Amino acid sequence: MSKYKLSLLEQETIILFNRQETVADVFTHEPSLKKKLDNLCKISPDVFVKREDNGVGGITYTLPKKLISIRAPREKKALSEEQKKALRKQLTKNISK
Repeated sequence: MSKYKLSLLEQETIILFNRQETVADVFTHEPSLKKKLDNLCKISPDVFVKREDNGVGGITYTLPKKLISIRAPREKKALSEEQKKALRKQLTKNISK
């Protein structure tokens, strides 16, 4: 653990890539993203590379930029009371298994 304490505002994630190269650098302090990227480094070390730890909690990873994605928000479906009841029943059934 680092001896430095960064505020939540300082704990940023930066994604860098350019049009020429095929890889992106992801620098992050975000614990859940670091965990996900660490797992991907173990699963696919030829694709995901953990490059540098800055000593203050930030880590830089390299990955193919084609894996970076920005998506539109999902539309929230309006469910009828019957649909909600059916989903609750299915969920209850699945949990009891």
